[in-house]
Amino acid sequence: MFMFMPRSLFRLAAGAAAGYLLAVRPWHLRWGADDREVHADMPGDDLVGQPQYQATRAITVEAPAATVWAWLVRLGGYQPGSPPRPATSGHEEPPEQERQGLKVGDVLQGGSGFVVEQADPPQTLVMVMRGADATTSCSVSLRDLEDGRTRMIFRVRIRAQPGVRGTTYLAMQDVGDFLAVRRQMLTIKERAESVQ
Repeated sequence: MFMFMPRSLFRLAAGAAAGYLLAVRPWHLRWGADDREVHADMPGDDLVGQPQYQATRAITVEAPAATVWAWLVRLGGYQPGSPPRPATSGHEEPPEQERQGLKVGDVLQGGSGFVVEQADPPQTLVMVMRGADATTSCSVSLRDLEDGRTRMIFRVRIRAQPGVRGTTYLAMQDVGDFLAVRRQMLTIKERAESVQ
């Protein structure tokens, strides 16, 4: 009986890992994005060559790109020297002063270590973090759609250094990145649509 328990646990763990790798992971690496968006080149792709991790996520927002940009900058913490601000309840106007505030070379605070590589309000934001364990790029593209709507596309690319620390960083980002980015995208959508 003692020998049977470890083998059963091993099988359970192997089954869970296979389920994650074959079903859950492919879904969260492209949450909301269509095939064209997943395979298209995006600004910032050249910053991380041959990524070991790439995720492209997308969502349609019922608001114009300028409004989405303002909330992206505010709620994403994409302001030099400012941590992300929490979303508040109720209807708010988008923060006008934050629409154009980013520029190339700005270092984002709050412990992220990201540096702005490209800022084209209200269409494109590209950031990169070059750390000891990995190089990570984050690109956000806002594409105008019909009827004043916007397609918000996030792409994250990571190239980790060989070794335990790089592998650990990749493993932590695999799930953690999805949870954080999905929550951020849904919050930006909610805030931007609340002012329409």
